[in-house]
Amino acid sequence: MSYDDKRSNNYRKQNNNFTSEDNSRRNNQNQKRNSYKSYYDSRGSQKSREGASSNNWRKENVGLEKSSSNVIKSSTKKLDAASQRERLIEMLNRRMLECLVCCEKIKNTDKVWSCILCYHIFHLNCVVAWAKSSKIENGWRCPACQNVCSEVPKQYKCYCNKAVEPRYEPGVIPHGCGEMCLRKGRNCEHKCTILCHPGPCPDCVIMISKSCGCGATQQMVKCSTDIELTCGAICDKQLECGSHRCREHCHQGDCPPCGKSIIQECYCAKEGRKVPCCGQYKGQNHYSCGEVCDKILSCGNHRCQSVCHEGPCETCPVDVSVIKTCPCGRSPLKTQRISCLDPVPCCDKVCDKILKCGQPNSPHRCEATCHEGPCPPCPLTTVVKCRCGHMDKEIPCPELTTKADDARCQKKCTKKRLCGKHKCNQLCCIEIEHICPLPCNRLLSCGQHRCERTCHSGRCPTCVETSFEELYCECGASVIYPPVPCGTKPPNCLNPCSRPRPCGHEVNHACHTGPCPPCTVLCKRWCYGHHEQRPAIPCHQENFSCGLPCGRDMSCKRHKCVKPCHDGPCPTPCKLPCNVPRELCGHPCGRPCHLPPCQESSCKQMVPVTCPCGLQKSTRPCTEVADEFKNIQMMQLKEKMGSLSTSSTVDLTDIFSAPKKPTVLKILECTEECRVLDRNRRLAIGLQIRNPDLSQKLTPRYSDFMRQWAKKDPHFCQKIHDKLSELVQLAKNSKQKSRSYSFDSMNRDKRHFIHEYCEHFGVESAAYDMEPNRNIVATAIKDKSWLPSMSLLEIIQRENGQRRVPGPVLGGRGPTSKTETVSLKLPSRVQRSNTPPNEIVDNFRSS
Repeated sequence: MSYDDKRSNNYRKQNNNFTSEDNSRRNNQNQKRNSYKSYYDSRGSQKSREGASSNNWRKENVGLEKSSSNVIKSSTKKLDAASQRERLIEMLNRRMLECLVCCEKIKNTDKVWSCILCYHIFHLNCVVAWAKSSKIENGWRCPACQNVCSEVPKQYKCYCNKAVEPRYEPGVIPHGCGEMCLRKGRNCEHKCTILCHPGPCPDCVIMISKSCGCGATQQMVKCSTDIELTCGAICDKQLECGSHRCREHCHQGDCPPCGKSIIQECYCAKEGRKVPCCGQYKGQNHYSCGEVCDKILSCGNHRCQSVCHEGPCETCPVDVSVIKTCPCGRSPLKTQRISCLDPVPCCDKVCDKILKCGQPNSPHRCEATCHEGPCPPCPLTTVVKCRCGHMDKEIPCPELTTKADDARCQKKCTKKRLCGKHKCNQLCCIEIEHICPLPCNRLLSCGQHRCERTCHSGRCPTCVETSFEELYCECGASVIYPPVPCGTKPPNCLNPCSRPRPCGHEVNHACHTGPCPPCTVLCKRWCYGHHEQRPAIPCHQENFSCGLPCGRDMSCKRHKCVKPCHDGPCPTPCKLPCNVPRELCGHPCGRPCHLPPCQESSCKQMVPVTCPCGLQKSTRPCTEVADEFKNIQMMQLKEKMGSLSTSSTVDLTDIFSAPKKPTVLKILECTEECRVLDRNRRLAIGLQIRNPDLSQKLTPRYSDFMRQWAKKDPHFCQKIHDKLSELVQLAKNSKQKSRSYSFDSMNRDKRHFIHEYCEHFGVESAAYDMEPNRNIVATAIKDKSWLPSMSLLEIIQRENGQRRVPGPVLGGRGPTSKTETVSLKLPSRVQRSNTPPNEIVDNFRSS
């Protein structure tokens, strides 16, 4: 048997095995289909009958007034409700309806839940999970309409809530029970007559008798109609005030408030006022004016001293029927008074009335004898203690203005409030927690609204304002749909910026808010002073500084601006030094730029001075040098004039014809070092020594600054000494004229140390680059550099009594020097005298 034959046999067996339950279910489905068909047929005929009756009603009741706007609104609502119901039924049958929580299709066999307000349908499990995740204390919100629901759904029910766990049957609306809805409408008491359905119930079509606004006429209309019936007559309903009637035309709803005014009279009949008839003055014909009543009392002798009041005045306070005792109240009257004008006799006892002074538990009493009128001032004192405990003293009772236990001192509370920013500053404060009543008013994170809480500690809460307008990006391509919390930034957009640049270059950045970034396309630009033009300057930069001196004329017209190339005008006034030469010395004036002529002043220009041999060098102010030069001329003139005793004429041309300003003045005195150097030089010439190291035998004079560095950092000093020694040896042994070495970058003090140490080696030093990368380059010239006889550390160690460290030997490293070095020894032909072996013979000592 083939596969198809087997399949057909199985199918026949299944058809023959239908149970009676299945047959009954099929019969029920057919009955429901027939009931649906008959129901909708009856609805159609009923609507046609209703249309005919409504037309007849319009013809018969021409006097009824209708509002066209209300008719349009009601018809629109009906169409919306009907379209929503039909759309839900159609989408459920086509299985196209989606759950708004999980975004999945709702199947006919799924358990669902429908909102009673917006009628959206959700999966039951999705709604339960949504409700449990809600943070609202009193219920949860519908995912679609945000309606607050108090209970979490637990059962799967049909739309009319009559059937629990309804089964899906073909031909019946999915998730419905197939029975009549019977739900009541929102604005009527009649029940829905269609089968269980999703969405809103249709409008009620039952005819009822409805009255017009004033109730004078009645008409038969549909229960669900929203048309306001008016008869056009005067309303004539009693207004809220109870005194007047409504004069408006027939209308629906409450009558407007009464707009009339009434005249009120005070109780004492002295004043009157005009007030509205309704509101807080409703039913009030009199009021209290706040003045003394001043009506004549029943005694006919006195007047009422109470404030304007309602009802009759009180009995005269000194009436015969009121006064039965003496003023202190301790003794009854012995004689009967006839009139209220009769005086009240006093007794001989102490008044003993309670006064306002004293402590609350033991107040003072009047110590005067029985008297009329107020009691005299108390002669005692009262211990007053403020509530904060700062003030505790006795005050005379006449000066007491408050109760003893309710006094206030003038001490200000200096504690910080809970906000931590402001002080309490309350007088006589007894608060435990000082709450700050000031408003916070700080700008929130959104940058638009301010904090409305009272002053507090910590951060302000986030802004609760919300916008219900769509938030677009700058070009409008991206959007954030409402609700949009305040402070939300516009959405990110990957499209190019739509705003053109003013320079005309192409835009290469994405869409953004705020101003566009500057254009970075490289263009040709001139510097501020038009010294040079560069081709690689960003477009947004109009000019640049080339770093050269500005060179523009200053305001004085005698100087050029020396500032680096800059924008804007040159500084004014000109403060550059005056460059007009002085008449005496020829140096520039040097004072800040000024109008001519220059004032006479001492020249402070530093000029070089030396000793006669040129070894000692220094600088001194030009004024001191000029004075020394004049003294030298006077001494020479004095010597010339002294020779007049031997000759009759004197040649003064060498004195007065000398230049007024010599290049270098030899006004320093030679020292012992100069004499030793001169002796060595003459001896080297006599012995014909080539390239002599004349400073080898001289002891270097290191400055105090270098000595301090040697004590502070001997390792650094030894390192610099080794580098300079190696550089000098390399220069001596090199074929080149000079050799250089670049030290590492270091601070100013270390560079100062290297500069000074280079002078003791005859090495030139120069600093390059800017801070913090400034370094020194040392240059040793072959014929002008030497090695000092003793290093700085050797001098320090000798002064401290330590062993002498041997210095570097010239030519000890590297190739052999070609310079011929001859030691300063006596020639072999010199006869030596017999001297002791331990005695040192100095053959270079001058005789």
